[in-house]
Amino acid sequence: MLISLHIKNIALISELSLEFSKGLNILSGETGAGKSIIIDSLNFVLGDRADKGLIRFGETTASVQAVFDCPKNEEISEILSQNGIEEDDFLIVRRTMSENGRSECRINGALINLSVLKKVVSLLVDIHSQHENQAILNESNHIKILDKYSKKLSKIKEQYLAAYGEYKRATQELRALSSKEERARKMDILEFQIAEIQKANIAEGEEEALIKERSKCYNAQKLINGLGSAITLLEGDSGFGAAPSVKSAIKELNTLSQYDESYEKLAERLESTKIELEDIIYSLKDELENSSFDTTKLESIEKRIDEIRSIKRKYGDTVEEIENFKAKAEEELFDLQNSAQKEEELAATAEFELNKAVKFAKEMHDIRAEDAIGCEKAIESNLADLGMQGSIFKVEITYPEGDIPGYLTENGADDVKFLISPNKGEPLKPLAKIASGGETSRLMLGLKNITAELEGIDTLVFDEIDTGISGRIAKVVACKLYNIAKTRQVLAVTHLPQLAAMADTHYLISKRVEGEKTLTFVEPLSPQSSITEIMRLAGSLESSESGQENARELKEWANNYKKSLE
Repeated sequence: MLISLHIKNIALISELSLEFSKGLNILSGETGAGKSIIIDSLNFVLGDRADKGLIRFGETTASVQAVFDCPKNEEISEILSQNGIEEDDFLIVRRTMSENGRSECRINGALINLSVLKKVVSLLVDIHSQHENQAILNESNHIKILDKYSKKLSKIKEQYLAAYGEYKRATQELRALSSKEERARKMDILEFQIAEIQKANIAEGEEEALIKERSKCYNAQKLINGLGSAITLLEGDSGFGAAPSVKSAIKELNTLSQYDESYEKLAERLESTKIELEDIIYSLKDELENSSFDTTKLESIEKRIDEIRSIKRKYGDTVEEIENFKAKAEEELFDLQNSAQKEEELAATAEFELNKAVKFAKEMHDIRAEDAIGCEKAIESNLADLGMQGSIFKVEITYPEGDIPGYLTENGADDVKFLISPNKGEPLKPLAKIASGGETSRLMLGLKNITAELEGIDTLVFDEIDTGISGRIAKVVACKLYNIAKTRQVLAVTHLPQLAAMADTHYLISKRVEGEKTLTFVEPLSPQSSITEIMRLAGSLESSESGQENARELKEWANNYKKSLE
C-alpha cells in the first residue's frame, strides 16, 4: 500500500506531502489545477522516463519520494537481497532528477539502477494512464494483455525465448558466413583488431605506473628547485644555515658547561640533531644529483598512455577485458577461416533450436487457448458489474498452419485479437470498430481488476478511468471501484461527482498564486468540504440549495451502498 508521496520542485509544485489511506482515494480539482502533475510525479518515482521539463521553473533539481507499507513478498525480498538492500516493513523509494536530465534512484537509502527500481515497484503499483484506453484498441497489444492473465505461461515463454533467441543468432551468423564479401570484410576487421591488441602488448598495471612516472616528470623542475633551496637553508650561505648554526650552538654550550654541567647534556642532544641534519643533507644532495627534467622521456610516456587509452576505448576497460576480446576475436577468425565446418555446426544449431522454439510455441498456444476461456468469462463478469450485461467478449487466437517458422516472433506463433459485442444481438467485432469511449474505459477497468488480482498488486492508480462515462453508468463504475478498493488500495483522479461521492478519502487539487508564483496544492477534504466539491463537479453553484441537496443525496447513496456490503 502507498502510504505517502513527497514531491519537490515538480512543475507547479514547490513542495508537497500527501498521505494516503486504505480503500478508495479520490483526487479531483479544476481543469489545469495540477491533477496530471500528481500522476506524472508518481510515474516518475516509479521509473518513467526522466523529463527535465518537469523540473519547476527556476530550480535545478526535482525529487519524488514514495513510501510503501510492504508486507512480506518473496519476489521483492529476492530482488532486494540480490542488490544488497536492507529489507524493512516499509519500502522507501526515492528518485531525483537534475536539469541535465540525469536521475538517481534509491530504495531504503541504497543507490540502485532504474531497472531494479522498475522491477520492485511493478510488484506494488499498477498505474492506468489516459493513453492506455487507446492502447487496448491496438491489436498488437492484445497478446500481451492475455499473457498477463496467464498463470502458467511465464516458464514456457522463458524457455521459448531462449530457444528463439539462439535460433535467430545461429541464422544470422549463418547468413553472414554464406556471403563471401561479408566474410572477407569480417575477417579483415578481426585480423586488424587482433594485430592492434598484440602490437600494443599492454601489461597489467602499466597505465597506472606510467601516470605516476608522468607526474614525476611534470614536477621534476619543481623538485630540483625545491631540493636546492632545502640544501641551501640547511647548509647555509656564509655560515648562516641550520647545520652551521647548530654546530656553533654546540660549541657555545660546551663552553658554558664549564660553569654548569647541565649544558653538557644539552650539547649532547644538539650533537644528535647535527648528525641527523648532516644525514638529511646527504640524502637531499643524492636525490638532487639523480633528478633531471627529460622532455623526450615525457613525450614517450604521453604517447604510450594515449596508445593504451585508445586500445581500452575500443576493446575494454581493463587488460583482462582486452585479452578476452582478443581471445573471442581469434576464435571468431578461426571459425571464419574454417567456415565450411562452422556452417554445418550453425545449420545444425539453427535446426535444433527452431524445433525447440516451435514445440514451445505450440505449448504456449495451448495454454493461451485454455486461458482465453477463463479470461473471457472474467471480463464478461466485470463488464456485467459495470452495466454492460449481455456483452460478449471473445479472445480470438489464430495459430498458423504450414510454415510456422515464418510466423515466429518474441510472443510465439499466435495472433491474438479481442472481439466484443457490447449489446445483445450484435455480431462480434474488433474493439476499435465498435467500442465507445465509455465502453473502452469499462473494459480497461475490468482488465485492470483481473490482472491486479492475478499479480497480487496492492495499489491501483486510475487517471480518469471515467472518460466517456456519465449518469447511471457513472454510479455503476463508482460501485465497481469501491468493490475493488475493499481488497486493495485504489487512487483515482476523476471529474465525476458519483466517483467523488464514493471516496473513503477525498483530496482536492487546487492552484493558487502566491507572490509572483503559481503553486499547486493538495488537501484532504472534510465531509462538508467534500459536499462542496461534489457540487462543483456536478456543475452546481456553491450557493445553490438544490445543488447542495443533490450532492448530499449522492453522498447518502454512496454511504448506503457501502453499508449494504458490510
